[in-house]
Amino acid sequence: MVSQAAKQGQTLNANQQAPIVMRIADLSTMTVQAQVSEADVPKLRVGMDVYFTTLGGDNRRFYGKLRQIPPTPTIVINVVLYDALFDVPNPNQALMTQMTAQVFFVVASAKDAVLVPLAALRPAGRGDATRRGSRGKQGDAAERKGGAEKGRGAQPSAGTDPRTLYASGRAFVRVVDANGEVAEREVKVGVMNRVSVQILSGLEPGEKVVIGSKAPAAAARAQPGSALVPSAGKGGGRP
Repeated sequence: MVSQAAKQGQTLNANQQAPIVMRIADLSTMTVQAQVSEADVPKLRVGMDVYFTTLGGDNRRFYGKLRQIPPTPTIVINVVLYDALFDVPNPNQALMTQMTAQVFFVVASAKDAVLVPLAALRPAGRGDATRRGSRGKQGDAAERKGGAEKGRGAQPSAGTDPRTLYASGRAFVRVVDANGEVAEREVKVGVMNRVSVQILSGLEPGEKVVIGSKAPAAAARAQPGSALVPSAGKGGGRP
């Protein structure tokens, strides 16, 4: 029993509707009801991995798979929200009804990946084949002006979705060799989020890459790791 609405000896009025005396629930498996905005619903698919945390849960993650998205939304202050439902086992009764959950939908993931900061990437532009070698002063000046019409595009502006910017899978990074020389190299990118990006080819773990467009003072090493990319939007839900 999870709640008792009526007490012993209390008078019940059943003329209008059947009264609720008590609620009984099986808490061994909990269904999480996450509300997702209409802008993010097209990114979801049944069967995708989902995880969530609860308030006061010490960042413990509970995992499940998206089971259903009912087609009828809920409208809250002119905001259209769809329910995303998934089940999670609850053998230790750590989850209770009406808890608040912060839900993440995993769009893509990669294990044993070579990761670099997203800021180290430069998008591929027109005329890349003609400028892969070492650049002269004229090439450096053109790059400093931001944008070289014949070269790599400028650094992406804030708010640009990296998945759109690098949809072709091609990008360039500036690599620092053992002698401290900086050379530009084309890489193939994979899974990414707003912080890190997976490098499929073109870099090895431990190589240094330059972050930004200036000198190699700010450099980071390509690191092995795992990439986990949640959806651009997060849902709030209640188990």
